[in-house]
Amino acid sequence: MATAPRNFDENLYYHIYNCGVEKREIFLGKRDYYRLTDSIDFYLYDQRINFASFQKLNKEAREVYLQANPRDLNTLRVKIIAYCFMPNHFHFLLKAAKVNGITKFISDITNSYTRYFNIKNERIGGLLQGTFKTKEIASDESLLQVTRYIHLNPVFSSKTNPKGILKPENYIFSSYCGWIMKLNPKTFIDQEGVAEWVRLAGGREKYQGFVESKIGKDPSVGIENFMIEKEL
Repeated sequence: MATAPRNFDENLYYHIYNCGVEKREIFLGKRDYYRLTDSIDFYLYDQRINFASFQKLNKEAREVYLQANPRDLNTLRVKIIAYCFMPNHFHFLLKAAKVNGITKFISDITNSYTRYFNIKNERIGGLLQGTFKTKEIASDESLLQVTRYIHLNPVFSSKTNPKGILKPENYIFSSYCGWIMKLNPKTFIDQEGVAEWVRLAGGREKYQGFVESKIGKDPSVGIENFMIEKEL
C-alpha cells in the first residue's frame, strides 16, 4: 500500500524508523538483511519498474535498463548519512533530495521487503507497525547525538549482543564503519555528507570516541526529544 506524501524540508535531516508488528523480528538471517540493502541501493533513485521485476532481468536487460534510467542527482531521492538494521526494527538518518523523495523511498523499500518476506515465509499481511515514524533533527548537536544512538543500537540490544562484547564496528548492518574508516565506494551512504559531519565532529577518531564513550551508559540520554520510543 502506498504511503501518503508528507511534508519534508529538503534542507533538514530526519530520523526515520519503524519496527515489526508486535515487535516481531523482521530479519531472520543475513539473506534478509542483504535483500533490504539491495533494494535500498535500487530505490535510492527513481525507478520505472519495481525491484522484483529488475531482479528477473538477465544481465544484458539490466544493463539496458540502467542505461535508460541513470543513477544521478536528477533521479536521486534521498541522501542517507546513517542507518542501522536490527532484528526487529530499522533506523535511517537522511534528508530529501527531491520533493516527496523520503516518502517514496521508504514506501518502496518497505513494501518491497514486506512482499519478499511474506513470500519467503509463506505469510500474509503487514510486517511493520503502520507507517514509518519520523522526527525532525533540530540542530547539528542533535544530529550527532542521534547518529550515536543509531550506531550503538547493536551494542545495547540483547538480540544482537547477547554476551555484551560486541563492538559497534563489528556490526555489519550499520553505517558506523563508514563514519570511522574508509568508505566502501559501493555504499549507498552519502559519502560527502558523512565526511562533512565527521569533520564537524572533530575527525574520525574523535567521533569514534564520542560514540564509544556511551557504551555502558543509557544510549538514549540526551536525545529523548528526538525519539518517540526508546525500546523498539
